[in-house]
Amino acid sequence: MIDSPTNDGAAVADYSEWQARDYFQTYYSEVVLPDEQVVLRYQIEQLAQRAERRGRALEYGCGPTLHRAIAAARYVFRLDMADWLPDNLALVRDWLRADTVNPDWHRFTDYILRCEGHSATARRIATRETLTRRAVRGLYTSDARWRHPLGPERAGYYDLVVSGFCLDAVSASKRVWRNCMRNVLSMIAPGGQIILHALHRCRAYKVGDRMFPGANIGIDDVATALADAGFLRRTADIQVVPCPDNALYGYSGILMASAWKRAR
Repeated sequence: MIDSPTNDGAAVADYSEWQARDYFQTYYSEVVLPDEQVVLRYQIEQLAQRAERRGRALEYGCGPTLHRAIAAARYVFRLDMADWLPDNLALVRDWLRADTVNPDWHRFTDYILRCEGHSATARRIATRETLTRRAVRGLYTSDARWRHPLGPERAGYYDLVVSGFCLDAVSASKRVWRNCMRNVLSMIAPGGQIILHALHRCRAYKVGDRMFPGANIGIDDVATALADAGFLRRTADIQVVPCPDNALYGYSGILMASAWKRAR
């Protein structure tokens, strides 16, 4: 693919130029950034609303990250993880195979535990990360543009799908984003839940010294996509959190959404 320009003339890179380590270093290597604090807290609040654990869950578009899986592990029996890029899944696999001294995601586990009201001792951090490694059952290469991203046998399969900063970053085309939403949401079982995070009104976001595409979506776009996929409007919670300090990365707001699919 050829680089395409953003509105300000900057080139948008193709994902053949993606480096998983650049993404980790840009957004996750030093602190839990304020916008990540907000979306992790939102995910935990949504998951904690129901006392029972979900049977089958999927993190779609995990990238080279583990924090959303660590946050979900307490609330599910089984967690699969999927991403388009093998380079991303290789870093996830490395963490899953590591022992508890692997430090990459400790600060996120610490924050997650505190969101749940626990003191984040070294023992509790180790226990939660061990729980996560046990919960994750499958890693899958997938393309959200496929009508059945994990095959037709996974249609209506998952009780929960969490997707963070993925579907809106597949392409700069809103039409492609709508199709990706339809495809991924089709994997959620009747009565199941979606928890979604996206960059609000973002046309391109920065990773290292490159810019990658954003679909420029807003609240109305997400509301329509959820309704079209059979999610109940009365259960939909869609909100935007401003983060103006992140404008240098190409976005100044985070969009968060949760909704429940109509039961059969």
